[in-house]
Amino acid sequence: MKLTCKKERKIAPKGITLIALVITIIVLLILAGVSIATLTGDNGILTKAQTAKTETEKASEEEQLKLAAMNAAMNTQGYKYETEDGQAVPIPAGFAPTQIEGQNSIKDGVVVVDEKGNEFVWIPCTIEEFNKQRNTEDGWESKQWCYNGNGAQWGDSQPNKEEIQNSITDENIGGFYIGRYEAGIPKEAKEFYANSDGAPYKDAIEKNTDKYIPVSKKGVQAWNCIDQAHAKDTAERMISNNGVQSYLIDSHAWDTTCRIIAKYDTTKSLTDSTEWGNYRLNKTTKYENLNTLYALHTYESDSLHCAKTYSKGQVTRAPKGKGINRIELSTGASEDFKAYNIYDLAGNMWEWTTENGNNVGSKPSEPMPNLQTTDVPDAKNWVRRGGGFVNNDANPVVYSLRRRL
Repeated sequence: MKLTCKKERKIAPKGITLIALVITIIVLLILAGVSIATLTGDNGILTKAQTAKTETEKASEEEQLKLAAMNAAMNTQGYKYETEDGQAVPIPAGFAPTQIEGQNSIKDGVVVVDEKGNEFVWIPCTIEEFNKQRNTEDGWESKQWCYNGNGAQWGDSQPNKEEIQNSITDENIGGFYIGRYEAGIPKEAKEFYANSDGAPYKDAIEKNTDKYIPVSKKGVQAWNCIDQAHAKDTAERMISNNGVQSYLIDSHAWDTTCRIIAKYDTTKSLTDSTEWGNYRLNKTTKYENLNTLYALHTYESDSLHCAKTYSKGQVTRAPKGKGINRIELSTGASEDFKAYNIYDLAGNMWEWTTENGNNVGSKPSEPMPNLQTTDVPDAKNWVRRGGGFVNNDANPVVYSLRRRL
């Protein structure tokens, strides 16, 4: 009998040396870093994808606005429009709803456009809400700062009171429209656009105010350096047809708009609007990310309120709060500045209203020209709302009752 033996083969242990492991980890970390850099960063895939998405949405919105303007031109009778939340909104002749996502419901703010591309937001209200100037239940005061500051008795001439109240009480209307943007300078008003050679903007305003009609559009130069009387006249010339008449906003319309914001856009504080207004102490806006028309103002110069030079492009930095380098921006420059689909109620430019004050002991330290109108011949001062880019949060949209003037 023959025996056979099988020789066992020894299996050598397999593994990885510590040095190889470290090198492998380093290589993997490098590759991961490269991958992350490729995906993120200013030129990363994700950043480019987000930029492309934003640009696509912007282009789509612009197309929808153009289409709405065409529909507005064809709307000769006016009609009731049902919003996505089932409410009926009156669309006057010469206007059409944008039907853009986020602009198509009462809770968000219904946006309409005219055939020229001007945008407005619907403010639904009752006559009781409209006549309630002071919202004591919410703890804020309607009266605002005026050119004279303290020492005046406030009133509101409301020169168009009857027409606006009729608009609200009419069962087919039930509210009013407000300009979505601050009054802007039309593109054809070339002399209003200060340029690099220091063209005097203020002189152009004083000489040419009556020649042009303001616009309510995004990305244009806000109509600055205009007195209350010219603001009133200019506002009334903006739109006037069989179905619509435009006016300078009065205290009731302003306060009603604020109550709508308080009701539907609860993230926006009315008594501390620093986080959603273009103020020099704005806490949240990334000014460096804005690409728009802008002007840098220096407190010590005579261009504090009327810039001599405007630039268009990337805003170089945020405003500073030490009395210098405040930044004037174009209309609707940032989504931060929007409440209930209305831009720049807080900051950027002061807003004239039809409110006035009679002098009762103090005199304006720096009287502005053309402050008086035929509506209130004894008025010495005019109320300004919302604060401006030169201010901090001491000038909010409304004042807390603890800070009454």
